[in-house]
Amino acid sequence: MISEALRGSINDKISAGIYVASHFIVLGIIALLTGQPFIFPSLGPSAYLMATGETKRAAGGYHVIGGHFVAVITGSIAYHPIADGLVATEELGEAGRFAPEIFQLAASSTVAMVLCTVGMLAAKTNHPAACATTLIVALGLLTGPLNITIIMGSVVILYVLHEKVLYPGAKRLGLEPDDPRPVDDDDKDP
Repeated sequence: MISEALRGSINDKISAGIYVASHFIVLGIIALLTGQPFIFPSLGPSAYLMATGETKRAAGGYHVIGGHFVAVITGSIAYHPIADGLVATEELGEAGRFAPEIFQLAASSTVAMVLCTVGMLAAKTNHPAACATTLIVALGLLTGPLNITIIMGSVVILYVLHEKVLYPGAKRLGLEPDDPRPVDDDDKDP
């Protein structure tokens, strides 16, 4: 016989897997239909935070959407004047040691991370996954107005899908995940 504690743990794991799969199936279909990058690395940690029932400090809409918004703005502010036109996947594979392009990408990334950190703290958006988004932009992987719009569209779709479809469905089915971390009084939304 499975104990209640273990059963809850299994339910949490199952619901988290279903959540994450559902997020990425929907975004994957959108990417397939549009041919646009509606899936990118920093969505993984965002989906994980929502799927595992992490505290509102880390997963609320203000934090998820606001954090990624701060990230795309700060990534763009760093990338365009410092490394415009460079793409990390190309430069790091082709440029030699001490290449100015690598210095530019490293500088862009550093400036983006500093600005993103300060920006999220100032805006009180606590979403660490957004730091990956600022690097995606600062390294030239997704830049320009269309890609920034796609990034933000993906984040909004991810969050709305979670809040309006997946979470209510999981709750009705008894698969609502328990937050794996303790919540302190200091961790509340602004």
